[in-house]
Amino acid sequence: MFNFLYIILFVMNAIPTINLSKNIWVKLPETHFKNATDGKESKQITEVKLKADEQYLSVEFDCQQNPYVAQNTYNQHNSEMYNQEVFELFIAQGDKTPTRYLELEINPNNVIFAGWIENPTKEAPKSCEFVKHEDAKIIHSVTKTKDSWSGKMQIPWTLLGGKKSEYRINFYRIISLKSHTNPEWKGSPASCAYLCWSPTMSGETPRFHRPDTFGLLKIE
Repeated sequence: MFNFLYIILFVMNAIPTINLSKNIWVKLPETHFKNATDGKESKQITEVKLKADEQYLSVEFDCQQNPYVAQNTYNQHNSEMYNQEVFELFIAQGDKTPTRYLELEINPNNVIFAGWIENPTKEAPKSCEFVKHEDAKIIHSVTKTKDSWSGKMQIPWTLLGGKKSEYRINFYRIISLKSHTNPEWKGSPASCAYLCWSPTMSGETPRFHRPDTFGLLKIE
């Protein structure tokens, strides 16, 4: 019943679209990401802006109201950093719903996760093919304060298979809502918020891997 309702609601709402002109920064008007489970707007502010040039898709983000930012402990690229706090980007060429897309993550320690996801059911990943950090060639940096963090990623078009005019895309943020004494803590719906730019409407359990809900990125 929920999935049927989700389909109706998604069809009724236009796919969110981002239009980029060459070398022009565009800031997303949505500054409060929505909960993955039910689409309700979060209290925390998440600001994102993008720019396209001939070499890179540049993404800058600011994750505010993040009081436990110092408790993130993952320091290895392509590790299970999604167990803690991250900013994520899923992207695939074309305007159709993808079953294969690139998952990019960055955490407050400036660690990168890059992997090609196979998701034939459009509901749960079947596999992930990692891209080595040195091969991804993403230029990235992070700045932390007491209760926020921000970052930059310059994603080469070569990583995405070359520059195209249209992509399906979504942005995500995981926020810790409580302090953790164990440095190897792992987030859960009881301790973290799982937020989306375009909400996945996944029901009781928060899930990000629902490509039907990806927005559309147009490159002029």
